[in-house]
Amino acid sequence: MAEAPEQPDIPKRLPLVIDPANRGNSTAYDARLVNCYSEKSKEGDYYLYERPGLDEQSRPPAANATGRGITFWRGNLYSIFADKLYKDGVAQAGTVDTTNGVYKFDSCLGATPKLQLGNGIEAYNYDTAGGLVNISDADFPSLFVKGWAYLDGTTYVMVPSAHILGSDINDPPNWDPLNDILAQIEPDQGKALSKQLVYVVAFKEWTTEIFYNAGNATGSPLGRVEGAKIDWGCLSADSVQEVGGVLLWLGRGRYGSPEVILLDKLKAEAVSTKPIERLLEQATLTNVYSWAVKLNGHRFYVLTLKDENLTLAYDLDERANSPWSQWTDVNGNYLPIVSSCANDLLQPLLQHESNGRIYIASNDYATDDGDLIQVDIYTPNFDGGTRRRKTLSKLEIISDQQAGSVLEVRVNDHDFDPKRWSNWRRFDLSKKRPYIDDCGTFVRRVHNFRHKKPVRMPRIQAMELQILLGTL
Repeated sequence: MAEAPEQPDIPKRLPLVIDPANRGNSTAYDARLVNCYSEKSKEGDYYLYERPGLDEQSRPPAANATGRGITFWRGNLYSIFADKLYKDGVAQAGTVDTTNGVYKFDSCLGATPKLQLGNGIEAYNYDTAGGLVNISDADFPSLFVKGWAYLDGTTYVMVPSAHILGSDINDPPNWDPLNDILAQIEPDQGKALSKQLVYVVAFKEWTTEIFYNAGNATGSPLGRVEGAKIDWGCLSADSVQEVGGVLLWLGRGRYGSPEVILLDKLKAEAVSTKPIERLLEQATLTNVYSWAVKLNGHRFYVLTLKDENLTLAYDLDERANSPWSQWTDVNGNYLPIVSSCANDLLQPLLQHESNGRIYIASNDYATDDGDLIQVDIYTPNFDGGTRRRKTLSKLEIISDQQAGSVLEVRVNDHDFDPKRWSNWRRFDLSKKRPYIDDCGTFVRRVHNFRHKKPVRMPRIQAMELQILLGTL
């Protein structure tokens, strides 16, 4: 029988906007985006952008000191490194506790506005006249969960037994022993406290309860928002972040596995995908960091699982498309950032975990303070809808142009086998139509595109494959 003739070249354009697709609890296999994020245009096209780079903003004198939180308050940047509070890089008198990770901040008004900082073990007030003062009122709890909620003049904290306690009006050094309400729809313990809109949000082990200012004449001013119970609790107080009025955290139901939960206008939903949850299910959640940043119209919630050497970024403004990506440092490890805030210039500031530095994050920076950013795009296995052998005569990248920018590619025809990657080939992204030819034959193929240059990666849209379809 005569052999069937080869088919003509078939151009195939594949978007490079990719959802994580790990088949198990490792990121070493299957599709994923590393150090980049996606955006859908009004015309419906999808593009990839390199994640923000970092440039040093300040370096308090605590070199190589553990970062414990930053905040911007009344025109000044406050940071905690090791056991010292710094104001615009100048150490303030006194020391803070170092036994429980990153601090949470809030503030109050009144005759003497104060900054509050606490880590669940110790709590402090700060003002420019009085300096740093430990909250020593007998009615303030000796142990509390992380997080503050300031509402209508009262500062609230919660204790592990799920009691929410309140201060005197705009007077957080003094606490009213009668200002106490119990979050008791379910008998789970308190885990974290926060605020959304005009509501106090009490995170517990497997549920979350919502309170409002009921204006009670005695006892706590708070009242429970009936019917607003959320059937997700909180696994780590250090995972709770407010991002443009939206709360996100690492949560769980009473009998469920870990999920990332989003609360917007008191409506909760799980935003972690199945592959992300596979990563979370086997994770050790002892050392968790989180932070938030808004840049170029994107709001990112960034979650680090240090024991898994993994940093995951969620893009709130692309939640309907491909919102999840992995962010790393120059060595491919977790991104060592523990806290964030924005200054009066609306610049996002990020605190390093251990080198004593604070960085500005910007899409204008091509490096992380001189360290190259390695963008990796791992495509899904592609077979073109058939297991017939295919010859790839030409591979073209659809992208903007950028002088000095080079994109490398390697392929794997053996289902991500780490020992079976090809050698690297290069695209010159300064050219109008960057392409390579003579790309071999395959039945099923993975592409790994990599950008690691001291210039920003240009916006990338897709790859276009010129395929010759062979016989069975």
